[in-house]
Amino acid sequence: MTSLGSALVFVGAMACGSLGGAPDSGKGDGVLDRWVDRALASHPGAQAGAYAVEGARVAEQGAGAWMPPSTQLAVLSDGRVDLSVSQMVPGWGKTASEAVVRAERTRMKRLDSAERARGIVLSVREAAWMEWMAWQKVAVLAEQDSAWRKLSQAQLRTQAQAMGGAWESWILRAKESQGRTDLAMAKAQAQAATAMRESWTGTDSQSWHPRDPVAPDWDTAKLAREISSRPDISSMEAEASMMQAMSHAMRTSLRPDFMVGAMAMRMTDGMPGWGVMAGMTLPFAPWSRSMAQGDARGAQAASREAQAKAQEMRRMALSDLQGHARKAQAAWEAFRETDSLVIPGLERAVADVRSRYAQGREMLPMLLSMEDMVRMARMQRIMSRGEYELERVRLQAAAWTDAQPNRGAK
Repeated sequence: MTSLGSALVFVGAMACGSLGGAPDSGKGDGVLDRWVDRALASHPGAQAGAYAVEGARVAEQGAGAWMPPSTQLAVLSDGRVDLSVSQMVPGWGKTASEAVVRAERTRMKRLDSAERARGIVLSVREAAWMEWMAWQKVAVLAEQDSAWRKLSQAQLRTQAQAMGGAWESWILRAKESQGRTDLAMAKAQAQAATAMRESWTGTDSQSWHPRDPVAPDWDTAKLAREISSRPDISSMEAEASMMQAMSHAMRTSLRPDFMVGAMAMRMTDGMPGWGVMAGMTLPFAPWSRSMAQGDARGAQAASREAQAKAQEMRRMALSDLQGHARKAQAAWEAFRETDSLVIPGLERAVADVRSRYAQGREMLPMLLSMEDMVRMARMQRIMSRGEYELERVRLQAAAWTDAQPNRGAK
């Protein structure tokens, strides 16, 4: 497997292995899981993260290297020839300090890559639910459009028998026209939603049919205690560790480096000669010491800044988690009430009104009003279910833990 392939596998493992804090109703669904895997494997955002990890990993391998040796050949006008070779030997602890810095940078890049994966997973699942909502709306409007056409045709037959007024036919034709317009607009929006989802997952001829909705089943308090495992927070903490390591590396730069060398020469009289040399830098000299000290203090301050940002990010993540949990709960209550109470009652009412209208005991405006109410209630059910599922996947992304949500107290 190539290095990039290994990095992409790591990204996928971080993304899929960390899911489960609050899985939406589509988790475990073959089509949706395949879409997520495809996005993690081929989306440019995931590939960029994998390349960043690979670059940091390769750079880490050179942490212990020394500066290359230098050579010099001098041919002088008096006939003397000098050949010298010298090598700079870093002071004790310098290469080890640089290795720690690069290792922390690699860890930070891995976490950044995992954060990219978290965003991709969230975007794919959001796009899938937005697409589902859009096509569900099309189905409701298509059913209503068919009902308008049937009612309009029935009214024309009634009018032909001199049993109905022309105004009723005009109203129904207007309703039929408006229904066609609404349906066309809804299809366009659904096609746009599909295009958005395909921008993440690629084209797929297999449609997605989510499972029945799952009631709220998470423990928000426990999710909040585990929120520090989120990769963006961990990445900021890794940056703080890297800057701390850089501060230590800057302080080690006050230690002297050593120069060793040897030379061979041919004297003007043709006799050979040789020599050795040794030297060292003096970074602790008063006129150079402040450079290393200033860099070390700057890196220390940057480390504290990253730690503060991690704390800020943790607080924002906790706020997001609590907000998504509350919104999901409210959307669930709205969906449950609409699905189990509102729509069944309206459907029984509209069936009664249709029967009364067919018998000539009810006016058309009442029937149209009831039909509109049923359509709006069905739309509201779609919106409530979709909002609930969207908030679940957002809660899942906000928590990003390995633990399962079935934890007892709600």
